[in-house]
Amino acid sequence: MDAETLVGQQIGQYRIKKHIARGGMADVYLAEDVDLQRPAAIKVMLAALAADAEFVQRFQREARTVAQLNHPNIVQVYNIGMTPENRPYIAMQYIEGQSLRERLRQLGQQGKLMPTAQVLSIVRQVADALRAAHHAGIVHRDIKPNNILIRDDGTPVLVDLGIAAVQSGPKLTRTGSLIGTPHYMSPEQAQGQHADERSDIYALGVVLYEMLTTQPPFVADEPMAVLHKQVYEQPTPIGRLRPDLAARTQQIVEFCLQKDPNNRLQTAAEMVTFLDQALADEGGGGYESSSGVWRPQPTSVTPISQNRVLSAPPAVEAAMPEQPPGKRRGWLWLLPLLLLVLGGGGWLLWSALDRGDEGGVIELPEHNGGTAEGVAEVAVATATAVSPAVIPADATSTVAPTITPLPTLTPLPSATATLEPTVTAVPSPTPTAGPTSLIVGYSVNNRPIEAVRFGSGSQVVLFIGGLHAGFAPATVSLANRAITHFTVTPEDVPQGVTLYIIRNASPDSPNVTGELEGRLNANGVDLNRNWDCRWEADAKFRGVVVPDSGGPRPFSEPETAALRDFILEIDPVAVVFWEARATDGLSSPGACGTRSLVSAPLSQVYGVAAGYQIGDFENLTNQEINGDGTNWLDDQGIPAIAVLLPEYAEEDWFNNLEGIRAVLARYAR
Repeated sequence: MDAETLVGQQIGQYRIKKHIARGGMADVYLAEDVDLQRPAAIKVMLAALAADAEFVQRFQREARTVAQLNHPNIVQVYNIGMTPENRPYIAMQYIEGQSLRERLRQLGQQGKLMPTAQVLSIVRQVADALRAAHHAGIVHRDIKPNNILIRDDGTPVLVDLGIAAVQSGPKLTRTGSLIGTPHYMSPEQAQGQHADERSDIYALGVVLYEMLTTQPPFVADEPMAVLHKQVYEQPTPIGRLRPDLAARTQQIVEFCLQKDPNNRLQTAAEMVTFLDQALADEGGGGYESSSGVWRPQPTSVTPISQNRVLSAPPAVEAAMPEQPPGKRRGWLWLLPLLLLVLGGGGWLLWSALDRGDEGGVIELPEHNGGTAEGVAEVAVATATAVSPAVIPADATSTVAPTITPLPTLTPLPSATATLEPTVTAVPSPTPTAGPTSLIVGYSVNNRPIEAVRFGSGSQVVLFIGGLHAGFAPATVSLANRAITHFTVTPEDVPQGVTLYIIRNASPDSPNVTGELEGRLNANGVDLNRNWDCRWEADAKFRGVVVPDSGGPRPFSEPETAALRDFILEIDPVAVVFWEARATDGLSSPGACGTRSLVSAPLSQVYGVAAGYQIGDFENLTNQEINGDGTNWLDDQGIPAIAVLLPEYAEEDWFNNLEGIRAVLARYAR
């Protein structure tokens, strides 16, 4: 159908005034609400898609979800309905202004650069919009400058939340396609894997990188080449291009662009917090208006000059070694054949990208008749119709290691297994402020157990996640989040304190949340029943004897032996094991005998700050615990507590952050 056909018609209460644009799913019109006398933007689904009843239902359902959001930086949905031709439409707020893509292009043509404080304030407001969307269960999946509109007063507005959610539905993804825009897709999206909140954080990090440097971190002529870079290559460190940026600003970008989602900032709320701190470092900031809306301080544009945006060194830009001409990008020439093989089940929207912000949709299901002409969007075919995409690596490219070193302004030692499995790394005798990554030991299956060190004080504090990683995955994500927090805000580690955080003390445990199997290592031993305090080979779990769960002897397992040796080596003043679970949370002191020897004060400090119950787990539940780690440590004169989270899979970050801060403050004195 000709897009101009609806111009001049009235659909419901909306009189169509003009056609604005056509995208991969809908035509966009400027309309007037004749009842309320206000402008509106109307998105009318393309006829080819409107023929699919299931797709239409999902489209309308997502629109209703987005309509429930009430946020100053999210476009407001007014209404949904059907045209006379049975094409669904969404009526939404019309934004007077331009897209961020247009704004960046204009600045580039004028030889100007958006000042850092203004960049951070825009991204901060978009991150807060994502916080609200994620809280409502909506993952955008297509964050890019074209989907961020800038009002005339400078306020950013995020659009197309419901559209992106619809695109991810089974009707569209099961045909073997990737959803998103290659330059802004996370590595997991590029491989056809599940996209969650952290995928949006990656994409917003790409937008932040582009706003600060004038181009995305990965560029190439072909969409598949861009996806290849997203998966296999590291971006040019932003500090090399913008050495004038504050350290915290650089760290935020680096954390957002981590390949492994577990190493990124974990939530949009966390990103907002760090952006506020970076704004202060860059001389910017914001305030809450009388209506409670966050507003940035006014700023002005800055001329681009070579002392502000530098060219990347050629060796950094060319991340892969030069290949002979005949072999360069050889895999790309297989794409036409791949498309022919996959093309029988539907039709593909495919076009070359003339700039980095095009894309976003999909391989479409088969429909009778109709094509979406002029759509500058990309559909990336996957290897099969049901399996995730495999982005091929060149023979010379290097796949990122399983454990990614923490991003800092100076390179950190790689956390790869370069040591022999029998060697236990110990802290350097002259530690730096960190963060520094080191290997504590290895699991039964030779997976490294990693610790990260911050600070260089005489008072050593240790937090341990993942003692039962599969049973309580929240303890691993909590440790990862704490590492992220202290890397971005190292000043939170008081002077006089050295902080160690172990990410995952049991990397072999199967992911069986809340079940016994998730507590066991590869030898079938519960690592918190293998310490030498009231040890039994047939230890109890929830009051029931589990044969052989304590191991053949105390410290028989490489994981517990490595933890024991590491703890005794660093001689901490406090050890906190994150475990699960206890309703409303619990801070439980170690006690091998009838009472705690040295751990009760530590449990008070953490429990009060986190708002958790305080008490001995065994007394509260009338259960005897065999071979418990905190009990053994207390018997050695080392204060140790078990912090039982309220849920197996939810980290309860903010409460635990208060507990962590209280412990650090207590031992900084």
